[in-house]
Amino acid sequence: MRLDFIKSILALGSPVIMGLPGACEGISANTTIKTSSIGGSPQITASVNTTLITSSVGSIPKATASADQVSLDAGEFIFTVVNSHTAPVVTIHGQGADSPTAAGKDNEPHTMNLGQTDTFAVPTGWSGRVAMFEDGYDKILDRATLLEGSFIVNRDRNSALIALDVSYVDAFTVPMVCECNQVVALGCNLNLNDICPQSLTLNPKTCMNPNRQVLQGPPPSNPFEDCKGMAYTYPTDDEATKYDMPGCSRSTTCCIGTACKPHPGQILCPAGNGHTQPCAAA
Repeated sequence: MRLDFIKSILALGSPVIMGLPGACEGISANTTIKTSSIGGSPQITASVNTTLITSSVGSIPKATASADQVSLDAGEFIFTVVNSHTAPVVTIHGQGADSPTAAGKDNEPHTMNLGQTDTFAVPTGWSGRVAMFEDGYDKILDRATLLEGSFIVNRDRNSALIALDVSYVDAFTVPMVCECNQVVALGCNLNLNDICPQSLTLNPKTCMNPNRQVLQGPPPSNPFEDCKGMAYTYPTDDEATKYDMPGCSRSTTCCIGTACKPHPGQILCPAGNGHTQPCAAA
């Protein structure tokens, strides 16, 4: 996410441009840590009460949090996250050093079951991220798919504007897309673990991004090229950040998994069993 819009997003007091802090380079595939770099101790929070609905971003029945799970005040931005992945997904919230937290969320891991929806609100002044990875696999230091954003007052409009991105700049763990007006505006639904080189595979569900420290322009080689500009695939892949999107002024719906809608900019789409096909044929 670009600093000229939100100045910085902070994680544990360390400024970053986007992605998690790059303090843990050179990790090996069998290096794991139980304490998250953006959260507290790994305690799985209780599941929310759910009711089944049909989501516009997936093809299987979804669940939504009951109305008392989130406060929908006038000054808040609402996120709805649908787990259409093939397995439960662990999410961890984090926020900037001076940012308020998401309503009802702490920084501890929370497991979303397959088909579950999590709805949460963030207040004006919020900046932060949600890290996510498939349940059953240890989080590898600071390597995970991220949903990042800020909801900060714009002086010209005297109101808060949303800026959002999906980031694979640290690593890819699960695919994610987000919608505005029922059209995917950011993210990429390809499972990049299917094409991850062995040298970058930290575990079967985590593909390390080797370009995390390439701070000037596109890298000469990009293993996540198929999602470039739709999700962050290197630190200055700034087309991935979307600002004040029509239809997303107060809310967005995000979807985890290859069953989600593809981004309109994708050339390749999931074809099942680890394969891809041209999106025109999907």
